[in-house]
Amino acid sequence: VSLISVFQISISFFICFRETWDGDFLLKGMPGVVDKTFQFRNEEDLEKWIVTSDKDNEEGQSTCQLTINQNGKGLFTGNLCLDVPKDGRINKTGYCNIRTVRYKKSFQRDAHYDWGMYTHLVMRVRGDGRSYALNLSTSSYFDQTWNDVFTYVLFTRGGPYWQYSRIPFSKFFFTSKGRIQDIQHPVPLFNIASFGITLGERTPGPFHLEIDYVGLEYDPSHTEKFAYELYRLPSSIAAT
Repeated sequence: VSLISVFQISISFFICFRETWDGDFLLKGMPGVVDKTFQFRNEEDLEKWIVTSDKDNEEGQSTCQLTINQNGKGLFTGNLCLDVPKDGRINKTGYCNIRTVRYKKSFQRDAHYDWGMYTHLVMRVRGDGRSYALNLSTSSYFDQTWNDVFTYVLFTRGGPYWQYSRIPFSKFFFTSKGRIQDIQHPVPLFNIASFGITLGERTPGPFHLEIDYVGLEYDPSHTEKFAYELYRLPSSIAAT
């Protein structure tokens, strides 16, 4: 590694460190103001996302991509294929996914998003009538929790008009490896590792989701903590 590259890396780490301690955090979480967390303005914004499908994992033939269109919006497109590989191992397939890169702070240290001051996830999208799963992954030290995700389904209406979706975090439900868990609990908003969008419908064919931004909003009138039951079943019942 040359001395110049080391210097450039050090400069980028210093900029990241400075942004972490930017005084603008005092303006975040203001009632009624949408803080746009993820946008698609340039190629650097695309580098913050990971695009995967069942084909990438040798589990199917679905394909997808994330690009920036001529209007400066994110474009999640592809083709969903439900053809099951004849390998005797896979019995169900068909998914496409985009996910943000694991959040890191200066000097490549693992970190997390602290969204505890917000109550709603806000998106401005233009879809195709399909349903997309919105996923909030939480960071944890133990590998048993690496597949823990909080999910909510985004229903797009299709057509030429933009759709403004404002989703309370209290509506997200707890899943693991794609399965809804019996024991539920609210999203730990102070510990968000990544945000993702997944298409896993049972209708094959092309899909199209245009994304203007993904943002956060604080609504002081929203007092709901969690929308679902928080009870524990007797230990004699399975899946508890």
